[in-house]
Amino acid sequence: MKKLLPVVAMFVFVLVMGGCSQQGGASPQGASSAGAPPAASQAPSAPSAANPDAKTYTVARISGEPSWGSIAQLDIDDAEWGDSFGISAHAQLCHDDQAIYVRMWAEEQDVRATYAADDPFAKPYEDSCLEAFIMPVAGDARYLNFEFNPNCALCNEVGVQKQGRTRLLPDAETLGATSARTPDGWEITYRIPYDYLRTLYPAFSPEPGMQLRGNFYKCGNLTANKHYLVWSHVNSDTPNFHAPDSFGTLVLE
Repeated sequence: MKKLLPVVAMFVFVLVMGGCSQQGGASPQGASSAGAPPAASQAPSAPSAANPDAKTYTVARISGEPSWGSIAQLDIDDAEWGDSFGISAHAQLCHDDQAIYVRMWAEEQDVRATYAADDPFAKPYEDSCLEAFIMPVAGDARYLNFEFNPNCALCNEVGVQKQGRTRLLPDAETLGATSARTPDGWEITYRIPYDYLRTLYPAFSPEPGMQLRGNFYKCGNLTANKHYLVWSHVNSDTPNFHAPDSFGTLVLE
């Protein structure tokens, strides 16, 4: 992996518009810095009690480049708010001493991709979109959302809920995202470097058996067939991906 660029080049925190959400509910943010991450809030000590239906996925330990053909997949197949329109999505995760690696793909015929990869205020959730939400540190209620469209346009934010989130702008090299069209749809692969996580979560220290929390989603607010798919069941009557009490468990192998 190439050496990360200096932290000062990894983020731009001052926003001039709302952030990402299924209903465009994130509010404008003030300035922050990687050296002074947003204050941590206490997360529930027993998330399984809040969502007894939460799923669990083991994040495989690897050596060298990910061999996706040998890594278990999770299925983003719960259409909780309406029809799936035949759309399906999946994800795979693995990790080593440097990063968590993510591969997600969707099977959908009418792919929408209007936002460009270099748009700092892209709204990928309006296009065909694949999303990973991750809460890296137990006891810290802040979670990250990584939302990508088929062009690698990204919405990356941190916060404790849907409103009041801080938008982050990691440089392209940091996440190393690549996308591709497939015969059935499209896919996205990227990494989440531990050095990147520590700029926001200084206490982050991965080790075997460590449990993170998270959820994975497929949506498309302005696609021909508006849809919302989830991996771990969300306790909400209306579409809402920002539901940390419904996150599943990610166990580092």
